[in-house]
Amino acid sequence: MKNFTMILSFFLCFTLVADDHIDKKKTMKDEFMNNPNYLMDFKTCKEIKDGIFGMLSLGDSVWKEIELNPENEEKWLEVSVLADMAANYSTVYNVWCKDMINHRMKMRRMSEKKNGKTKKDN
Repeated sequence: MKNFTMILSFFLCFTLVADDHIDKKKTMKDEFMNNPNYLMDFKTCKEIKDGIFGMLSLGDSVWKEIELNPENEEKWLEVSVLADMAANYSTVYNVWCKDMINHRMKMRRMSEKKNGKTKKDN
């Protein structure tokens, strides 16, 4: 009976230890999305960047209309709102997207360097 108890406790200890290991099946994307600082993915950041460009382009066209008729107060208000929105979205882009994109580009360059591809080869 004493031997049986020792063998049982021996196997029970290994069973408890075996359940404590980390699952290696998580991908980098899963780890990134579970990060508490995760807010937007690459596609959303690209859409924000394109939206900022669109607002600045629209603001430029409104400025051209203001040059033709500087007395139009509605156009002044419109360009002011567009500039403010572009500035706000630029701040969001700088805070949430810029580091992620820089990191992605750095990883891409490191991958190309490992594969032996450089600008001189192209």
